[in-house]
Amino acid sequence: MKKFTFLLIILSHSLFAADSLMDALLDGNLTHKISSNYKEGDEEEETPFSSTKTQKILFHYQTAPLGGLRLEVATQSFATETHQTSTDNTIYYTEALYHGNTEDIGYKLSANYYADTYRQSLMQGGLETTNAFGTKAQMNYENFGSYIAYSKVLSGARGANGDLEGKDHLLPTSSVLSSNNYTPNTAAYAVDVNYSPRKDITLGSRYVIANEVQTNLSYTGIYSNFQLNEITKGLNLGFSYDKTGIDKQSDQFSINIKSKF
Repeated sequence: MKKFTFLLIILSHSLFAADSLMDALLDGNLTHKISSNYKEGDEEEETPFSSTKTQKILFHYQTAPLGGLRLEVATQSFATETHQTSTDNTIYYTEALYHGNTEDIGYKLSANYYADTYRQSLMQGGLETTNAFGTKAQMNYENFGSYIAYSKVLSGARGANGDLEGKDHLLPTSSVLSSNNYTPNTAAYAVDVNYSPRKDITLGSRYVIANEVQTNLSYTGIYSNFQLNEITKGLNLGFSYDKTGIDKQSDQFSINIKSKF
């Protein structure tokens, strides 16, 4: 009887877990977009029969949270065809994010994998692929937040510089302004500290170091973000500054204004 009761408990928990998983999958968010463009050359051009065809297909799926865990899968394809050449590349992106909290501290743990396949009709060797992965650990305590991150771009012919709709950065070690892309065989580390005196104000600083094959780069940046709903709802104002050091010296400053209509 005890054995039967134990099996019944295990079965009920398994069924509950299966139902929870199914609910998370069904409650997930799916985005699917297809856009294309065709441009024909002018008759006054030297090659009047030149034309350009472009197409972009996006598939993006994100599950609902399940016990603090959320999964995200995305793929986006780009294709360009001209009179003489054609190129296409596809980005594959997956991420697992876990969100938990104690009495005073909230934390997030994430890991993501990124692959970019590229083909050009005039290039020798056919299909090329760049792979990269990243991890990130984030902690929040009252008005203070911080995270550490690591990313690695594996061997390949191109850098990890894809453009995925809905993602500002594909690697968690992006600097404030100067870099969100890294060449093959590059390991990068990031440390970020931020403070929000009010929920509509964020002040932060980030330090990134990237170890490339032939050189090392560091990025030291500060950023701020202000939500100005008092002026107009959805108005957002941000200031960012980034300094590149070690082997390359440069400064960047940015003012970003966003508003919802």
